[in-house]
Amino acid sequence: MKIKDTGQGIQIYDFNSVESFKIARKLEEDGINFYSKLLGSMKDSRVREVLLYLLGEEKEHLKIFEEMLRHEDPEALDEREGEIVDSMDTGVFAFPKDEEVASDFDKTLQLGIALEKRSLAFYLEVVKYTESEEGKDALKKIIAEEKRHWEELKNLTQ
Repeated sequence: MKIKDTGQGIQIYDFNSVESFKIARKLEEDGINFYSKLLGSMKDSRVREVLLYLLGEEKEHLKIFEEMLRHEDPEALDEREGEIVDSMDTGVFAFPKDEEVASDFDKTLQLGIALEKRSLAFYLEVVKYTESEEGKDALKKIIAEEKRHWEELKNLTQ
């Protein structure tokens, strides 16, 4: 699988469903780590509530992608060691270097909006090339949830 961020969107080519589910699993694991780290530094109860919700959703998405992997290739779940996808930086959930972001409600919301948007772009591309109906249905569900996350975060900025 090859992934390219053109600045206008994400391009994906030369991949199969197992590879895409592995990358999606990595995205969700990165999201779990990101929201967990952010949650640890948040004092604002409004931000903590949103982060807890997003963290729970990322965990549910991870379960879905692991089930999709299990369905497509049962051995794929056990083949983690040496997986290139596990060592790649997706660039989606990069933890902020600016200490201020971790304690500022508005900056945290803006960061969350950008992260959800990038995840959504990836899943919208992957669903186009997913052959199994079960996989498409699961991706469509996750896409709807990612859109809702994005909208909920945008609504908090108003």
